[in-house]
Amino acid sequence: MLPSIKRVLFIDHDSGRSGSTVSLEYIVKAFRERDYRVFILTPKVASDTKQFLAMGASLVPWRKGRYVTIEMQSHFTNVRSPFSPLGVLRVFHECLKFLWGILVVGKAIRETSPHLVYVNEHVVLQASIAARLWRVPAVLHIRSLLLKGVYGIRRRVISRLILRCNSVVFAITGIEAEQLSPRGDEKKKIMVVGEFFPEIRPGRLDAKKCREVFGLPGDRPVVTMLGGVEDAKGTLIFLRSSATVLSRFPGVLFVIAGRIEKEGVERRTYYEECMELVEPLRKDGSVRLLGEIANPLELIAASDVIVSPSTMTHFSRPVIEAWGCGRPVIASGTDHMRNLIEHGVNGLLFDSGDHEALAHGLCRLLGDAGLRERLGEAGARKVSAEFNARENLRTIVEVCDSLIEA
Repeated sequence: MLPSIKRVLFIDHDSGRSGSTVSLEYIVKAFRERDYRVFILTPKVASDTKQFLAMGASLVPWRKGRYVTIEMQSHFTNVRSPFSPLGVLRVFHECLKFLWGILVVGKAIRETSPHLVYVNEHVVLQASIAARLWRVPAVLHIRSLLLKGVYGIRRRVISRLILRCNSVVFAITGIEAEQLSPRGDEKKKIMVVGEFFPEIRPGRLDAKKCREVFGLPGDRPVVTMLGGVEDAKGTLIFLRSSATVLSRFPGVLFVIAGRIEKEGVERRTYYEECMELVEPLRKDGSVRLLGEIANPLELIAASDVIVSPSTMTHFSRPVIEAWGCGRPVIASGTDHMRNLIEHGVNGLLFDSGDHEALAHGLCRLLGDAGLRERLGEAGARKVSAEFNARENLRTIVEVCDSLIEA
């Protein structure tokens, strides 16, 4: 028998508003619609939590201390060797943060008395351990690859902890599921549930009106990348492709939306490389940097082509959002994208890191309106079949209901 007022504590890991935040917003809304009392432990600042508050969620104050977030550096994009001087220091900090995270989540569990702890990504795995210690069932949503490291030790340890401390693991693709290497009955814990695209009201995403929202010209082709300025997202590749494209289609406007990363030596260097290419494009009026935006679907609807030039394999939410809006997609041929996109059927693929190949694909799309339409329509059918928000969210909430009942 389910309790009359069900309570769930979400553990948010991201300090900004990324694709995983957008996904979490869908999930929170689904739980609220099923009359759950929702609490969210989050490191976000107030401006990034408006959506959660609008849904009626309660934010759990983050305890002040040495670490403003309990997010572990176990994500695949963190490639620093643990044997370097900075790597040794980071490992030491990670161990402290791991223990601190258990205490922080334990405090939140005591304050909110949840029936379920929902961990939004494996980088806050300590939350699952805290839930186990406080005897609360936990589920973990794994959205990315585990950091393999030098000998793969971290990956094996994290995989074991994920499967040991969670009642269910939701994986966004089979790639995320397989990396856990489950044994025996552990396979039953893992469910592959696709990401979410909502049903769109007719007329909501009118391209002309959406362009007006962002101040984009109505008479120029718009090519958009969502992912900000970051090495893993492939921003440099996107910018380098512009020279070839503009030589054939001089009116094209390149748009970049998302977080601009420039903290730390490596990120700062990458940012400066990107800016060297941006400045001449700005003078020509051929590029716009929008920063983080709250309405990515409107930007996608305002665009003619969406590009996902990632240099590291991961699931790209903008791809399914583009399909949902009927827009064509061109993406780097990473493992995730080859698993998702059928080249020439519902999108185009190019060799990862090859900006000339990207430029060639963009020119092909910009010069063929019929191809853009066919790819967009095929993508829309795939979204409807595999990424229907209503169906996928129903699966997640019903599984969580059954855990609480049990």
